[in-house]
Order: sequence, then structure tokens, then C-alpha cells
Amino acid sequence: MVPFIRDGDVITVSPLQDDLPGTGEVVAFVRPGAGNLVVHRIVARCNAAVCIQGDNGMGYSDGIIPQENLLGRVTRVERQGRSIWLGLGPERFIIAWLSSTKQLVPLRAWLASWLKPFSGWWG
Repeated sequence: MVPFIRDGDVITVSPLQDDLPGTGEVVAFVRPGAGNLVVHRIVARCNAAVCIQGDNGMGYSDGIIPQENLLGRVTRVERQGRSIWLGLGPERFIIAWLSSTKQLVPLRAWLASWLKPFSGWWG
């Protein structure tokens, strides 16, 4: 889930209640077949299932995940004791689209290189 969630971050996962999470939300789920715990973003919904993919775009899509495999939605990320912006407001739809089209990481790299000369202006 890099760039939004990194190794060592502490995440809070809240129960889903009875509703299926929406496009752009970040969820914890059990990968069908493998049985391992994964945290990725929903890039589309279809009936009682969701299409899930990680934000880094380097790996494969997890594909369609049935609702019964969803454990909860990520509601908070902490890094070194501070809350981290997760992109869960209205911008989550754009992030989900960029992630599903594998453009999020290249865009982030381009922005970082463009902003690097200005990084000394704020502390």
C-alpha cells in the first residue's frame, strides 16, 4: 500500500457493520486460496464483491474479493506516533482510478522530483 501505508505503520481496522465498502476505501481482507491477511484499496464494486488492488501498482491485482473475505476498513494510519493522511475523503475516487490504471506511483515520483527543489522552504 505504499505510498499511503508503509512497513512499520500502525493501522486501525474498523468492523464493516453490514455495508459493503465503497470505491477508494482501504480494507483488510483474507486473500482467497492463500489465506493471508492483506490491506489494499477497493478500485471497483460488483454486486456482493469488490475489486481490490494495492496502491503501489507494482504487484498484481488481487481481483474480485467476495464480501465474506472482507475483515474491515482501515480508518487510521499512524507513522512514528503521528496520524497519516490516507486519502479517504473525496480524493479516494481519483486515487482508486490512478491505482487501477497503474499511474499512482509514476505520478508520485514525478511530483516528488518536481517538488524536491522546494523542499528546503518548509522545515
